[in-house]
Amino acid sequence: MMEQAIWNPLLHKLLWVKQQQETGCLVLGLGSYCWQFYLFMGRLVYATGGVHPVRRWRRLGSQYLPGYSPKPQRVPAEWPWEYVLVAQGVTQGSLTKDQVQAFAQAWSDATLLECLMTWGRQSTLSPQMQWQAGQKLPQRWLLVQVDYWWQTAVAQVQQWQHIVPIGLERVPVIDRRGKLKNLVSAAAYEHLTQVLDGQTTFWEIAQRVGRPVDQVVRSLRPLIEEGVVILQDVPDLPPPVMQVVTKPLSVQRPVIACIDDSPLVGKALRHILEPLGYEVLSITDPLRSLSLLLQKKPVLIFLDLVMPETNGYEVCTFLRKSAAFQATPIVILTGQGGVIDRVRAKLCGANDFMAKPPLPERVLEVVRNLVPATATALAAAC
Repeated sequence: MMEQAIWNPLLHKLLWVKQQQETGCLVLGLGSYCWQFYLFMGRLVYATGGVHPVRRWRRLGSQYLPGYSPKPQRVPAEWPWEYVLVAQGVTQGSLTKDQVQAFAQAWSDATLLECLMTWGRQSTLSPQMQWQAGQKLPQRWLLVQVDYWWQTAVAQVQQWQHIVPIGLERVPVIDRRGKLKNLVSAAAYEHLTQVLDGQTTFWEIAQRVGRPVDQVVRSLRPLIEEGVVILQDVPDLPPPVMQVVTKPLSVQRPVIACIDDSPLVGKALRHILEPLGYEVLSITDPLRSLSLLLQKKPVLIFLDLVMPETNGYEVCTFLRKSAAFQATPIVILTGQGGVIDRVRAKLCGANDFMAKPPLPERVLEVVRNLVPATATALAAAC
């Protein structure tokens, strides 16, 4: 059985990202191959790259995105090409949200499985890892717990090691045709010579004959052990796109303000929201807030309830009397959260109420519900 220790550098880095609730892309290089793992707040968003991304696209695309055939085109080089094709399908209405989520999950699962199996076969190579903080994708179709995702993939790899220690992206090739004729029937020989064409991987053979890939491997295993069929590596197919480097546009990030005498609250919100493309304006002196708010024009304001020289109700009422902030969403922050406080917050014009310290899930829910869609899209582009 493959030793899990060889994968520990990748596992330890993923767990560190989870513990720190970091957002970015972890790049793993192994020989000539490269994988990218995109994470948001410590959770997996997407995984891609590897040995055969184009072959994987054909296999999983036909299974999860039937009928979707985007034309060859130019896509930005800073994002995975298949991710761009799927995102365009969503924008055009050709793909549903459920389809995309199922595809992204299957794609990421297959990517990690291929990574671990390739690493196991090439265990003498030294992995190269780079953490690209803040690197993110415009849309998130998944939010998966890293440890659960990892454990599932490792269990699959170990299962494959009991069948035969090969890579499913390798190609079975008939090496001794004369001996094969003596071992199988004439019909089986003709079938095998058609299927084992020297260009088709185990995954693709399984898809072609309509059988699970483990059954295909089990059926060929005796021939592999006899030396009649050998395994070879095969290059990937040409991608259906041309990736181009785009000149980044100068885009002003949407601003979310936090008026709280404690700088820790603003820091916590900055940690949560800046990876999403927002600028967090932290104001610790409420008496200076109006001029800064007028200057920055935030799309959302978080407002502390209890402050030394004033309170959130007074500031909220004052802002609502200003024409510039009559429509700006305001969320009251408090460490208490009683019923009376909630009622008073509504009466003074607040849109919502949130407990301190701010939790990432709750902050994201508030932003999703209150921030205009145009600002959300602009933040995603930053």
